[in-house]
Amino acid sequence: MNCLRLVFGHNISPKTSSRSSKLSISLPILLLTIAAIVPFLSPSKLQSSSPNFVANAFSIKPHHLRPRHHPSQLTMSTTIVNAEDKPTHKIRAGFVGCGTIASSIATSLAKPAHQTHLAQNSLALSSIHVTRRSESKSKALKENFPDVVTVCETAEEVVRNSDLVFLCVLPQHVEGVLGELKEKGVWRKGEHTLVSLVSTSKVDDLIQKTSLPPNHVYKMICLPPIANREGCVLLQPPASNSENGLPFLKSMLDALGGCVECPTDDVMNAMMIPGCMMGSMYGVMRNTRDWLGM
Repeated sequence: MNCLRLVFGHNISPKTSSRSSKLSISLPILLLTIAAIVPFLSPSKLQSSSPNFVANAFSIKPHHLRPRHHPSQLTMSTTIVNAEDKPTHKIRAGFVGCGTIASSIATSLAKPAHQTHLAQNSLALSSIHVTRRSESKSKALKENFPDVVTVCETAEEVVRNSDLVFLCVLPQHVEGVLGELKEKGVWRKGEHTLVSLVSTSKVDDLIQKTSLPPNHVYKMICLPPIANREGCVLLQPPASNSENGLPFLKSMLDALGGCVECPTDDVMNAMMIPGCMMGSMYGVMRNTRDWLGM
């Protein structure tokens, strides 16, 4: 019972012995769920990410990712640079698909309170174009940020008015959407950057379906807390690569809460697992809390 008080922060007095037995089953499930994630994050499965070359950067390294005899192979950094040393990069963002994740990213970009963080990384928001669907999300964005958000009727309109395009559609719609955009010739090589939020997408396939240069196509995974700069995104391939990368993208994501760069599909897939398990884990904890009547 003392252990339960430490876990849940309440005095617990189960009314029946059956309730105690159910609780003894629920807690191991939580522990097993967390334990199942850890092997995928072992240092042997992680490859070295780009060096942290920006001044005043700091890294957050989980304890189990710190090898004793060599540097951490995976870093999450929140980077701040001297804005006076670099010209300001104007962000013209577009969202093809406007669901929960797209709305969260757009909100983080548009919030007045976040503009200082962008400015510290020599960035400034110019405009946001979103497709109408889902209408409740796009309508809310337009109402909250009328000066920067424009709601478009088609994906083509979004792409033509954007430089940084986030693909946020269902997996079964990717081929049709990208095929239509490629057929209409809306992609501007060297100017457009595509970031796919579709969990099943592969970077090589996206390059083929858009004909964009490899250093202008990325896959990204994030969660809704990015709207409040409380989330850390996964990005693949690394954008901070000094030779073939797109440094402004990494700087932008750092300004919105932090970014972990994944060098390969395998690393990306391993790092996605904690995010995928989060909903189930919190669901079990919520059900246990409700069952206990807390």
